[in-house]
Amino acid sequence: MIYSSSKAGFTLIEVVVALAILGLVLGGAISTVHQYADQRGYLNSKMISSQVAWNTLLNKYRHAEGWVGQKDKGGIKQKGMESQNGQDWNWFLEVKPAVGKDLYRYEARVQLRGSDRNSSALTLYLIEN
Repeated sequence: MIYSSSKAGFTLIEVVVALAILGLVLGGAISTVHQYADQRGYLNSKMISSQVAWNTLLNKYRHAEGWVGQKDKGGIKQKGMESQNGQDWNWFLEVKPAVGKDLYRYEARVQLRGSDRNSSALTLYLIEN
């Protein structure tokens, strides 16, 4: 038998080093994708809660301008629940007098149902006669 003196292939240390480098690269990529998914979910939730707050303030504005039909003239609620994107959102409308005659500050705060933390808050100032 004739044995070749030239070595073909990789040593065990070279393979281990290559696998360690590959593990680090893949770990960083997975971490980045996970952070992206978390941020996307957070921003989606913030956008939906802002939409609920905007709907609440827009409804109040419609009432203030008299753009509602006879069946809706019963007044505006100070709190309620709205379903958006498969989630239930609690909203609260707080009305306070502002500086100036007949100027009022309307603040709509929105929370995910079952949470005590505000997801969004929008403010609108209206002059009412």
